[in-house]
Amino acid sequence: MKEKLNRIILPYLIISITYFILFSIIYWFQNTYLEIDDSYFGYWIPIMTSIIIVWFIVRKKLKLLIISEKQYSFSLFIFFFLLTAPIITFTFYLNRKNGEMTYLNNPEEIFIKPKTLYYSIQNAKVDKSNYRFSVSKSSVDRGNEIGVGCYYVSPIVNKRKILNGSHKLWMGLLIGQKFSNRVFDNKNEQEKLIFNFIDSSAVQFTKHHFQTKFLKRMSIGEVDDYKEALENTGINTNDLIILREETGTYETRTGTSLIWTIILLITSNITWFLLTGFEKLKKQKIK
Repeated sequence: MKEKLNRIILPYLIISITYFILFSIIYWFQNTYLEIDDSYFGYWIPIMTSIIIVWFIVRKKLKLLIISEKQYSFSLFIFFFLLTAPIITFTFYLNRKNGEMTYLNNPEEIFIKPKTLYYSIQNAKVDKSNYRFSVSKSSVDRGNEIGVGCYYVSPIVNKRKILNGSHKLWMGLLIGQKFSNRVFDNKNEQEKLIFNFIDSSAVQFTKHHFQTKFLKRMSIGEVDDYKEALENTGINTNDLIILREETGTYETRTGTSLIWTIILLITSNITWFLLTGFEKLKKQKIK
């Protein structure tokens, strides 16, 4: 057991905690000082890094044990997930925890205040009559579904002013739905369903009641489809700010993400112990 502890169990514990700490520091640095699309550091890079760790380290550790091929493949998948999940959950937590709130009396003040992640605007309303609109389609679930997003963007104006100047501050709203895209699906029926959804999204947008008490500045990766809606109507998007509504309150913005991070990190190591601690080591050949 002592040999297994030194060769199998403790190395995973050290690797998982070191990986978690180092990536958290890297993410905090880029989130604080660099403006890189959050989908890279918050999603794709953790996934790719976990794949590398599983393939070059975890796989070799599992090869030292006498286990079936089925258990070996299952373990690789499980530990890929258990290495990745705490990282992604914690980046979600850091992104929201580090975001400061700026309280504004009027929408125009956002351009003279220091840039923050969250805003609360008092004397503001969303001018839905002056909205712009774009549609995006993407493949989901390895092509088995089509994700359709209807991106509505409307100017945020000062409700105390009768006339507002050029619109530089906008509110975005995404109305989305997934549609089946399997091989034997009726494509004509699919197109009809998508068309009806896009048409009905306008009704949902009209009925939506915007609030400006808790807003979030959209990240680089989020704003592209909204900017496309504006650019299609000849609006220059270089100096614009696009916000979106956040659920809950500023105080509860992180939700239970920190708790889940801790649970997932502990679960990762307990699972490793349970799946490897009771298996026998292969005998080493003596030269």
